[in-house]
Amino acid sequence: MNYKHYPERADKLTKEFVESEYKKLTDRIAAAEASASADEWLALFADWNSLKSYVSSEGSRIYYAQSKNMADRMLDEAERYFREEVTPASDDASSKLVNALVTSKYKHDVAARYGSFLIRALETEIQPLAPINSALRVKVGDLGNRYDKIVSSGEVMVDGKKVTLAVARAMQSSQDAALRKDAYTAHRQWFIQHHDELAAIFDEMVHLRDQMGRNLGHKNFIPLGYLGMGRTDYGPEQSAAFRASVLKYAVPLQSKIFEGQCAELGLAALKPWDLAYTPSLTLPQGIAPVDTQLAKAQKVFDAISPRLGGHFKRMVDEGLIDLENRPNKSAGAFCTSFSDEGRAAILCNSTGDEEDVGTLMHEMGHAFQAWESSAIESVDLQHPTLDVAEVHSMGMEYLSMKEMSHFFSEEHAEKVRRGRWREAVEILCYIGVVDEFQHWVYEHPTCSITERDNAWARIWDIYKPGIDFSGMDREKVARWYGQGHIFRAPFYYIDYAIAETGAMQLALMDASNKELALETYLKLCQMGGRESVLTIFKSSGLRSPFDPRLMQELMEHAASELGVEEFAEV
Repeated sequence: MNYKHYPERADKLTKEFVESEYKKLTDRIAAAEASASADEWLALFADWNSLKSYVSSEGSRIYYAQSKNMADRMLDEAERYFREEVTPASDDASSKLVNALVTSKYKHDVAARYGSFLIRALETEIQPLAPINSALRVKVGDLGNRYDKIVSSGEVMVDGKKVTLAVARAMQSSQDAALRKDAYTAHRQWFIQHHDELAAIFDEMVHLRDQMGRNLGHKNFIPLGYLGMGRTDYGPEQSAAFRASVLKYAVPLQSKIFEGQCAELGLAALKPWDLAYTPSLTLPQGIAPVDTQLAKAQKVFDAISPRLGGHFKRMVDEGLIDLENRPNKSAGAFCTSFSDEGRAAILCNSTGDEEDVGTLMHEMGHAFQAWESSAIESVDLQHPTLDVAEVHSMGMEYLSMKEMSHFFSEEHAEKVRRGRWREAVEILCYIGVVDEFQHWVYEHPTCSITERDNAWARIWDIYKPGIDFSGMDREKVARWYGQGHIFRAPFYYIDYAIAETGAMQLALMDASNKELALETYLKLCQMGGRESVLTIFKSSGLRSPFDPRLMQELMEHAASELGVEEFAEV
């Protein structure tokens, strides 16, 4: 491997090395600030940038390796050492450097060299890196690791077979009603059986995070949580207004969709185990065998853009895509990048079903952004905040729709396309649940576990009406315990909804001018994190997600795609 930063390195990155290298940097702060020119600060930042790249990339490599097998003790120990020893050493020293730069008389010179948004981005790191919370951050990380291990080991019996939680979830889209119910019940029962253990983990996380916020003078964790997401353009008030627009325009459309689904299924009420199956939209199970997915995806990306196809081919050739679900593999899917290598990698949990294809397109959208922005010199600006990053991923889901015939028949490809618009409506509504729940949780940090569960159920009914949970209160509550974002990344979820508004705009652009849509997409990828979310939207020709008319217009288009003639706004 030809590393861009620290090409000469030991086999293992140690705490002692990190402390030593960072001390060399912090020892230079005073001289750089006293210098008659910005040259010393520019040199200091360049060396700091290299060290950050090495340390963060090594952390990503370790986490990626561990995620492939959460039961591997050597990988587990490597991840624990990095999280508990290396990260605090890096964070504490970085905190000194961040504070020094953002108050430096030469900060504008550094920003002029690396990017005008740099200082604003670094300012959001001051409180999340505060040394006063170093020990608490380690404890929260330990709890997150415990959660991941428990969920990754989950297996249940469905139809007489032992399967992973991911497979059980995929089986809920089966044409067989009895199998759907069996899979749903087994999946939710696993979380009910592990409720007390998972609830205790989260309860401790909430208390620790609340203390972090109070340690920095906040009344709760919420302001620190927003800073941790790097947000500069909006706060809780704007998030609440966005949720209000979801409630006004998306929830009524979702209710009409559910009514149509009930009619198709011949049901008087929509049960939760029937939610993932709509005869006119759902494809048969096993329609996308895992061993065919990479070859077919290559055709999709080649057709969209040879440039993107080239990125994908390299990832396949270099073993940077781990697709298939297996026991002890970390749940969910993600993309990570290694800035010192200039490479990206993805991990999925494919089971051979239609949903796998959308997930692969989604994660590759993240990967394309990582490849396209890897030339940005400052690692702080290579990636945008997640509300922009999810435009790349969701945008690729839409841009790939016209090439779905490489995976499916034309009839099935049309179902996938229409199904994606239904998914958009449901995504917005579900995100409303998660985001409002997270705000409630951190506004009430001392509440009981039962009160927290009751809040989820109450908020669920606001954004997801029309699903009959009669006699299944515990199953309704169990849903949030499987949403890893709530545990691992507080307030990371509305990002998907904000990004969905951008992705849907890309889809509309693609329908009328595919060359412009691709050009816009590549521009978004190449911008990385060099601007804030609203500036990136505007400079890419996309309307603000907070435009009060946008949600209405997007839901009207979704209704048209789905053949819903009328839906009443709330």
